[in-house]
Amino acid sequence: MPNYRIFISAGDLSGEVHASNLIKEIKKINPLCFVSSTGGNNLKAISDNFIDDIVNINAFGFLPIKQIFYLRKVLKKIKRHFFENRPDKIILVDYYGFHIHVARLAQSLEIPVYYYVSPQVWASRSGRIKELAKVIKKMLVIFPFEEKLYKDNGVDAVFVGNPLIDKIPQKTNFQKHGFDISNPPVIGLFPGSRQSAIKRHIPILIETAKILKEKINAKFIMFGVSNKTDFAPSDYVTFDGSGNFDKRASIDFAVCPSGTVCLENALMGIPMAIIYKLSYFNYFFIRALIKVKYVGIINILAGKSVAPEFIQFNAKPQKIAFSVLTQLNPENYASKVQELLSFRQYLGAPGVSKRAAEVILNR
Repeated sequence: MPNYRIFISAGDLSGEVHASNLIKEIKKINPLCFVSSTGGNNLKAISDNFIDDIVNINAFGFLPIKQIFYLRKVLKKIKRHFFENRPDKIILVDYYGFHIHVARLAQSLEIPVYYYVSPQVWASRSGRIKELAKVIKKMLVIFPFEEKLYKDNGVDAVFVGNPLIDKIPQKTNFQKHGFDISNPPVIGLFPGSRQSAIKRHIPILIETAKILKEKINAKFIMFGVSNKTDFAPSDYVTFDGSGNFDKRASIDFAVCPSGTVCLENALMGIPMAIIYKLSYFNYFFIRALIKVKYVGIINILAGKSVAPEFIQFNAKPQKIAFSVLTQLNPENYASKVQELLSFRQYLGAPGVSKRAAEVILNR
């Protein structure tokens, strides 16, 4: 088999997890591949050569000057790496703002670029499709509708499935069907993965839990946070930073951000309320660009409100708590679970990372 030199880059935690799983499959197929990367801890652990960390700077929206200069330095390191250790294939995972520069550099050197996990050009800044068409060899998309969107715009694209299908276990035990006095619900609280989001979301989540605790005998688990020392104290919220899906399978409801965790919960059949709060500048900046009705990916995919959204000024604990109580109603709960589980059929068959690896190695 060819002794490929591969460069891969991912700029956020969820994308980096997908990237690391892809590299594992690539090395299973071709152990001779030598992998260099920029990303975070997951890619660093499995790469033969790690260039720099671009995940843990928590870049999002309008970047501070300090982060811009940092990413420019990383780009210079990548350029030097390309000249000194020319890759045979380049794989970019989401994170358009930085990766378009990497792709243009690769094109100038006539190195083929494979893009895995498309930037959400269908949500905002659709003009980016034309820029991508100029510089990539193959777009590997994770939502079925994206394949047609890219092909209609002259981009060679293939739907490989959504990698969450391989990651998220399907919840099969549904003994609980909403709230009743003898069966207190367990409510999961998810502040997000970026530090900026965590700081904004935790006070909202804690206050929501406080309101709910006064109305129902519920239990609360905050996921993604290992302890409460740096956050608002609460005697009725436990903290879990393990990332264990078995623990998450025990919850009956989730209050979570609009990103990957939203789809993860849907695939587990966990009803939810979606929240998100940004800095004022980033909110108005992104709001001006976005062109979809919803921000939660499951609502976008369904074309309707499957999970109510509480965004920015509407992210009020009182409103969120009322939504939780309404959705825990036994008359609605079971049908909502089944509706969410139906998303699994929409996102492709298992073996996503392996299929993506085969496309990249064979084309």
